[in-house]
Amino acid sequence: MSDERVKADLMAILQEFAESAGGRPSLKEFMELFKWPSEAIYSAPLEFEAILVDGTVYSGPAESRVSEMNDSVFTELTDFLASLPGEDSGGAVAPHGLANILLEFINDEAENFADVPSGGISSLLVSGAGGVDRPEVGDILAVPVDGGWYAVIVVARNRFGVALGVFGEKLPSLDAVHPEPSSACKFPVYSDDAEVVNGSWKVVGRNEGLLSAFPAEPEIYHSPSLVFPGFDFGEFGAAESPSGTVRLIDSAEATAVGISTGSYRQTFTGEFLQHSLDGLVRRWRQSEL
Repeated sequence: MSDERVKADLMAILQEFAESAGGRPSLKEFMELFKWPSEAIYSAPLEFEAILVDGTVYSGPAESRVSEMNDSVFTELTDFLASLPGEDSGGAVAPHGLANILLEFINDEAENFADVPSGGISSLLVSGAGGVDRPEVGDILAVPVDGGWYAVIVVARNRFGVALGVFGEKLPSLDAVHPEPSSACKFPVYSDDAEVVNGSWKVVGRNEGLLSAFPAEPEIYHSPSLVFPGFDFGEFGAAESPSGTVRLIDSAEATAVGISTGSYRQTFTGEFLQHSLDGLVRRWRQSEL
């Protein structure tokens, strides 16, 4: 990818953030945007720390609007990270290489940030992407919620993120997290495994046999109101596979997945998914009646 294309892609992300949030991002928000999309590319979420030219560590504002961003911002960031070639063109760009790319962009485009003076950042440090075991496809994760635990299984890793299959039975204790195929919810969700890395979710086992309860390459869904050149999303919406194949869906599928009610999300951060599981399971169960 050329330097001009990299800059153009990053500018598009900045502009989409500004339009969604109603103003330019802080440097803190910009760095935070990369955290969970990096889960699909690296061995652990990347976290950045900026050092100012006076040698002090940048802290930024206390508030962040990142959680309010549309799913499309994170999908675009995942695609952007996946498109950056490594030094040998055989894999993703190294984390320190990504940090250098972002540092140059930040200093060149300071006027597009809310709190960065031109040339005001001397270095960008990155942590993560090493030394942490990521759950693999087939691993069973225990997710704590009010009143118990849900079991989820890692179904796939691809350009959309980490696909998790949810089992809809709330279990009373960590020791009881042994999901049954009959409790599998139909639609996997795309998220990250940051909550595994930080210890909030537990890897409690492995059962590749349970993968058959879910599609091997889970799709994401698009609203019929979405306008994108070259694509027809039909009367009720469409589903897109990780390979890019798009198929139109009918009214029943749109209702089941939540497109018709506006409750569907393409991706979740791990933390938000944890807080949403009760509602998601309840909605999916109702759609199966």
